Amino acid sequence: MKIFWLSLLVLFARPMQAALDPVELKAKIAAMYLSRSPYCSSPILVFSKSTVYQYDVFGFPTLGVTDNKTRSYDGSYYCIIFKMSEQFSFRANIFEGNCNMNDSHTSDVCTSSHTNTQIDGVSSSCTGASDETVYLYLSTASNSNDPDLATQPFSPPTVGDTSKGIKLNFPFTVSGNVSGRLIIDAINRINSVGSGCSLSMPRFSFVNE
Repeated sequence: MKIFWLSLLVLFARPMQAALDPVELKAKIAAMYLSRSPYCSSPILVFSKSTVYQYDVFGFPTLGVTDNKTRSYDGSYYCIIFKMSEQFSFRANIFEGNCNMNDSHTSDVCTSSHTNTQIDGVSSSCTGASDETVYLYLSTASNSNDPDLATQPFSPPTVGDTSKGIKLNFPFTVSGNVSGRLIIDAINRINSVGSGCSLSMPRFSFVNE
């Protein structure tokens, strides 16, 4: 019995769309943790990769596999944590402004306004350095999955501040052979104005299968 975690970009065709969507989106996921606490304490490592590659989100990649017979993960988890790169590579769906649909662009989504909290609780601000490692927190205690409102997705929620993290709509329940999907939705998140072609924070969610 194995637990699989997959990545998926949800892409819907919408008429008269004013903003840009990706036709290619690549991300790096290095590790996954589960916590029985909505405040993400005492996380359990599910998988970790010594070598991390860019996953093509459109290719439905398998992010990690673990054997539930070796170590039972059965139970309900109220916080899911992904260790990942803050850097995404993408191509836009059309030519517009600084975005060329034939070119691959790279964008950092963790800025100096974001706090990055590691698994051990150590926090720091993101910088302008490329390819920083961040921890993405999805929790039932968080109050928003809107990337424009969830201002601190890289820190776990607390009793006093549920604006941190990203809303996990339901606990992830593991019972024997089960799988789940990390959904990375970048619809309407590509910006063609300013100094370049950039990607705003995607919408993240996780669903049980």
